[in-house]
Amino acid sequence: MFHSLRRYARLYRIFARNNVARELEFRANFWGKVITNLSWLFLSILFLKILYANTHSVAGWSEGHMFLLLGTFMFSRALTDILFTQNLSKIPEMVRTGTMDFVLTKPVPSLFYVSTRYLSLDEIGSLFGAVAVLAYGCLLTRTHPSPAQFVAWAVLTLCGLLILYAFQLVLMTLSFWLVRIDNLSALVDTVVFAARYPPDIFSASLKMFVTYFLPLAFVAYIPALALKAGTSAYWLGTGVVITTLFVSAASFFWRYATQAYTSASS
Repeated sequence: MFHSLRRYARLYRIFARNNVARELEFRANFWGKVITNLSWLFLSILFLKILYANTHSVAGWSEGHMFLLLGTFMFSRALTDILFTQNLSKIPEMVRTGTMDFVLTKPVPSLFYVSTRYLSLDEIGSLFGAVAVLAYGCLLTRTHPSPAQFVAWAVLTLCGLLILYAFQLVLMTLSFWLVRIDNLSALVDTVVFAARYPPDIFSASLKMFVTYFLPLAFVAYIPALALKAGTSAYWLGTGVVITTLFVSAASFFWRYATQAYTSASS
């Protein structure tokens, strides 16, 4: 097992090095994307500033706490985009063009390959911007997270990251049957952006849905609660269980799809 982990780590380093070299070849594009992402972040901050210029609280969330929520969401989304989004969005094209035939014959698990081949390093600006928003939220709320709170936030944020990965993987895996599902990328964005808002603004039934059935609450809301209200063993346990279920289901669906896949030429 240790040997396999070392092999995967070495392969991932090779992928990362190749991606860095690619970004260095297109520096103007890299900086253009960074500036674009920071512009979107600025607009999100401006929206909250305008909102809280007219109210002190939204569903029990003050301005500072809402910035903690926004910062957590942007952090999770930036990590997802850096690590997974480009990789998974290429699956439909790989199935359509026949590249998937070669992926499935490589001496490495296909799911590892399609999940890690590319890194979107031009999203790093969003990641640093998210950290700045989190720091601003802590400043507004005069929050000084304890080590336990920070660890809880990190664990729950990791759960949200893996849930987003599993959600995208399941949708992109549908391309083995539907082939052209380009519009699903827009659907993913539309659904995921709902995680920017606290579920407290929704009805009780919808809040339960986005917490347990399509657990977008773990992308930002519940990690932010660890900073807002303190560590909760219940949410930590629930997050680990739901994440394990989602990632396991997505992996099983991928194995089923690849086993049922014949060839682009068939």
